[in-house]
Amino acid sequence: MTLSRFLRRIVFWLAAAALALWSLGPVYWIVVSSISTRIELYSVPYKHWIPQSPTLQNYVDVFTTGPKYRAGGFLPSATLLYSGVRNSVVEALLAAALLSLLASLAGYAFARLNFRGRSFLFFMMLLLVPLPIWVSLIALFQLMSVLGLIDTKLGLILLFVAYGAPLYVWLMQTYIRATPRDIEEAALIDGASRFRALRTVVLPVALPGLVSVFLVAFLTVWNAFLIPLIFTNSENAQSLTVVLSLFIGQYEVAWEAMSAAAVVTMIPPVVMALFFQRYVVRGLALGAVQ
Repeated sequence: MTLSRFLRRIVFWLAAAALALWSLGPVYWIVVSSISTRIELYSVPYKHWIPQSPTLQNYVDVFTTGPKYRAGGFLPSATLLYSGVRNSVVEALLAAALLSLLASLAGYAFARLNFRGRSFLFFMMLLLVPLPIWVSLIALFQLMSVLGLIDTKLGLILLFVAYGAPLYVWLMQTYIRATPRDIEEAALIDGASRFRALRTVVLPVALPGLVSVFLVAFLTVWNAFLIPLIFTNSENAQSLTVVLSLFIGQYEVAWEAMSAAAVVTMIPPVVMALFFQRYVVRGLALGAVQ
C-alpha cells in the first residue's frame, strides 16, 4: 500500500468517524439524559457523560405523572403520553398506507398508461413537490375549519396524504418504470386486467420501492410537528411530537422527562427502519439505477 493511499484511507475514516459522532452524539446525549437524575443534569459544570446513578424513574414518571411536568397553568391528564403515542401510530400507519396505495395507482398510470394531458399533469404535480406547507397554511386551516376536521385524526391524515402525494407518486412512478414491461405484457396477453397485472405482477417486482415509499411516508408523518401543532388543540389528535413540546414549561424545561419521552418517540422508527432495511436498500438502488 502506497503512502498516498494510506493517507487517503486515514482521512476517509477520520471523516466517517466525525460524521458518525455528529449524527450519534445528540442521540447519545438524549439517552444519557433520560436515565440521569435532575441533580446530575443541572450540575455545573456538566461532567456526567456517563450517569453516576442511572435510573429508569424518568420513564415511569412520564407515563404516570404527566401533570408534574407541565407548567403554564394547564394540567393534562396522566394519559397525555399514551394518547400521543396512540395518535402518532394511527396517523402514521393510515397516512403511510393511503399514500402507498395512491402512489402505486397514480405512479402506474403515469408510468404505463398513455392518456391525454399525462405529461402536463405530471409536470404540474412535480411543481408541488418543493412547495413548502406554510405557503398554504391559512387556506388549509380555513378549509379544514369549514369541513369540521380541525383537531381530528381524519383531518391530519388527509393533510398528510394531500401534501405528500406528489412526492410519493413521483417516486413510485420511477420504481414502476424500472420494472420490465415483458412480464406485464405477458400477463395482459393471458387476459389479466390492468389492475390485476399491477397487483400480481408489477407491485411484487417493485416491492422494494413500495416498502421504501411506505417507510419514508411513515417516518415523515411520525416526525411531523408543524401540521399537528397548528391543526390540533387537544389530546384527541395531538401527535407525540407535539406532546414532547409540552414538556417545555413557561419557567423551566424538564429535560430528564423530555429526554425519556424522546427516547420512546425514537423507538418505532428505529425498529421499522431495521426491520425493512433490506427492502429500503434495494428500493433506493432501484431508484438510483433508473
